[in-house]
This record gives sequence, structure tokens and C-alpha cells, in this order.
Amino acid sequence: MPAVTNLPSNGTLRKAVEKGNRSSGARALAFLALGLVAALTAALLFSRYIDARTAAARVPTTKVAVAGHDLAEATTLATEHLVLVDWPIASLPQGTFADPEKLVGRVIVSKVVKGEPLLDGRLAAAGAGRGLAALLEPGMRAVSVRVDDVVGVAGFIHPGDNVDVIVTMKPREDGTSLPASKIILQSIRVLAVGQELQRKEGTLEKAQLATVATLMVDSAESEKLALAAIKGKILLTLRGGTDAELVDTRGVVPPELLALAVPKPESAPAAVPAPRRHASRPSKLPPAAPAPAPVERKVVEILRGDMFESRDFAKQQRGQP
Repeated sequence: MPAVTNLPSNGTLRKAVEKGNRSSGARALAFLALGLVAALTAALLFSRYIDARTAAARVPTTKVAVAGHDLAEATTLATEHLVLVDWPIASLPQGTFADPEKLVGRVIVSKVVKGEPLLDGRLAAAGAGRGLAALLEPGMRAVSVRVDDVVGVAGFIHPGDNVDVIVTMKPREDGTSLPASKIILQSIRVLAVGQELQRKEGTLEKAQLATVATLMVDSAESEKLALAAIKGKILLTLRGGTDAELVDTRGVVPPELLALAVPKPESAPAAVPAPRRHASRPSKLPPAAPAPAPVERKVVEILRGDMFESRDFAKQQRGQP
């Protein structure tokens, strides 16, 4: 008979199973803890990497006062017009302001859009006044001239444009001189049209009808403009935005203006000079024969009813029929 081995009892088997379960749970907890440590380490390293990249990309900034909204020309700045923003120092424009209080009461001389820094070069000097007076450069004057649809280029002249001034007048008042036209001022800035000191958005392509245009000129130019407005008729010609060339012209008078319309007189044919004859050399040509005497004709015309007859008595005397 085969030998019979002794099997473990139920208690012994239960203890072996519990021991194996405890060993598997410990290993699982160990792997879980190791995974958590690895994840935390990876997160820490990634966070440090992002911080390093951000620090490398970060640039130093400073506070700069900018326009809180669009500001029109000749606007007197107040606190509600200004906003402080962070501006990169490397690209900081010259003439900015970090303290808004230094800008309060200053007048801007050109339009400023929202977010644009307020620069000292775009502001009128402190104490320069307000409104139109603040827009005048040192040594310049504001002179207003009367315009109409023709003088004002049909209303298409706006503040900020540049114009030339043409005057038509008689050089002398003795009644003998002809009217002449001449450009007397060139590249003159228009400060205002009517009562408008700035261009209105959406109206640049439309006519702006007004009866007065205000120009910025110096003292000598203001004298020329005043005399031209009183003694003659002025005309404004609009310049292109990039055209600053000054042209020297002679002016024009009616005879020169209509010179092409007057026909030129036809030139007489040149006379053929007679051949020269030397006194020391007699002519070899024979003397010209005398011209025959004119024959006197005696003709009588006779009308007999419806018959007409003509008789030449000179031929009858010579025996000719």
C-alpha cells in the first residue's frame, strides 16, 4: 500500500494564506509610495523649469502715463484722461511721464489715440495758454481769411492740411497795369476751418463748408496775407500730405496767359538781292531793245436791234479786215 502523507490542518493553511496576502499588500503599498514620490519629483522639476523659462523671458518695466481714450487736438489734460501702465524699459520712448500729476493742465498739440504714451514733444509748453493759442509755435501767428466754396477748395480743406496762397491783383493802382496772379505763401498749415480745431472722424472725405479759414504764418507772412486780402482776391490751393517742396514762380499776366491763343504774324518772303556788278568790268550783255509803243485802238460797238457789231477803225486804216 502506498504511503500516506500528512496534510496540513485548516489552521495552518489559513495562516499561510494570510501571510501571503500581507506580503502582497506591503509590496503594493511600496510601489504606490514610489509612484507618488516619482510624480512629485517630476512636478517639482517641471515647475522649476517653467519658472526658469519665465524668469529668462521676463523684461524690466516701468510705469508710463498713457491716454485712457482718444484725445482731440488742443485738449487740456485732466486726471480722467490718463492711465498708468507697465512699459518695457528697453522700448521706452523719450519724453514719457511716470507721474500723471505733471501732465494735468498741459495741452496736447496733436491728436492722441487710446493707449498712446503722452510725450513731452506732443504737448504745448507750460504756460502757453489754451485752445488755439497753445497750438502756435514760437514766433508764429494765427491769421483768419474769408473763404467760400471756390477759395476753400469746395470745402475739402480741413485742420492740419497745408495750403499755398495765390493772390490776383493789379500791381499798380494808376489804371494802366494789368491784373497778375502770383503765389505769395507756400506750405502754410491750416489751424482751423470755421470753429473746428481738429479733423472729425469720418468727415475727411466730405466737404466742410465754412466762411473762415485760420492759417499759421510768421510776422512777415501775416503782412503779405493782410494786404492780399484787402487789395486783391486770394485763392487757397491744397497740398499733398507729403509735399513740402517750395517752388519759385514768376507769376502770370493776361498777355502771357493767352500767348498761345494769339496767332503769330506770317513772315514776309525774304527779298532776293540783286546781282552785283563791278564798275571796272563792263557788262557783256547786249543792250535791251526798246519796248514797242502801245498801239492805240479805235473800236466802236454798234447795236442794231438784236444785232451787235464791233468795228476797229485802226485795222481798217492799216488795210486789215
